[in-house]
Amino acid sequence: MTHTIDAGTQDPAVLPETMTAARLETSTGSFGLHEVPVPRPGPGQVLIRVEAAGVCLTDVHVLDGSLRAFTPDGGPGHHVTLGHEIAGTIAAVGPGVPGIWRAGQRVMPMSRQRCGLCAACGSMSGPCASLRTLGMDVDGGWANYALSAHHALVRVPDELPPEAASIVPDAVTVPYRALIRIGALRAGESVALWGVGGLGAHGVQIARLAGAAPIVAFDPLPQARRRALDLGADLACDPADPEAPARADALTGGRGFDVAVDFAGRPEARDQAQSLLGMRGRLVLAGVCTGAIAIQDFGRFYDREHTAAAFLGYPLEDLRRVAGLLAHHRLDLSASVTRVCPLAEVESAVALLSGHASAQVRVVLRP
Repeated sequence: MTHTIDAGTQDPAVLPETMTAARLETSTGSFGLHEVPVPRPGPGQVLIRVEAAGVCLTDVHVLDGSLRAFTPDGGPGHHVTLGHEIAGTIAAVGPGVPGIWRAGQRVMPMSRQRCGLCAACGSMSGPCASLRTLGMDVDGGWANYALSAHHALVRVPDELPPEAASIVPDAVTVPYRALIRIGALRAGESVALWGVGGLGAHGVQIARLAGAAPIVAFDPLPQARRRALDLGADLACDPADPEAPARADALTGGRGFDVAVDFAGRPEARDQAQSLLGMRGRLVLAGVCTGAIAIQDFGRFYDREHTAAAFLGYPLEDLRRVAGLLAHHRLDLSASVTRVCPLAEVESAVALLSGHASAQVRVVLRP
């Protein structure tokens, strides 16, 4: 049981002293479960009792060392609790937290959180002076409790179960930003998506909701291609199929795609996407990418007035809008959680994604 006296204090006596957390030793890469103190919220912070936490492909790459730069090495013995997709209930609030937040409310925090104090945060533009990503720069949600800034919270829609809510801050909001905000997708425009895993599966739904036509999905796994068709794609192709580009382009009447989104984060996906863009086509690189980012054909790029944009994270307003879509049943996440595992089986959960990311939408941990 948890309890708060008011918006500026908490009663530490009702919180457990310790909790279980899945932690990475950043200098050696060792990973495992640890018993650690339950954190107490500082000024402007809330303590969330974690009810569910998503396992993302980014987490897999952090653990295999390919994204070690995302978890700063604090020297021998420095650990970080992983997990940047979180849903839970507020257990306690720190000093200075507005009264709109109180114990017992169901919330989901942004994955990447601005400091809320610098000039960039005041205008919500430009680089934040102290941007922190849960589960990478600071402790995340693969634990019984996690801290969040109060200004990075959105309430969970009433009917949304915690397992589905946990993946919203990343697996659903990132494709929303990719297509609607960055890609500026309009009804009737054509869309091609690379990667139909955790991000791309929701990208298909969002593209259809926005009125895109046609929608073509590329993924090497047959299971992912079937999923894309079930979710509303008009065509699903193996990107290695030499006939796939022609089949996709034929659906646009030879005009090419208005928006192409790389959810796979791989150079070959970006190269193929560029080759299929139409006049004034927009290439969007969503999230973490591997390899070099290069324009393949400058003549084509300039002549067709292509644009390319990359992003990592999103503003709070995007998470709020996605929550609104879910509250009004415009998106269906009933098939989005592929597997639920207890925190004690975190290594098995990670293994489910390793090497076959697109076969899963999201694996979720229940502390």
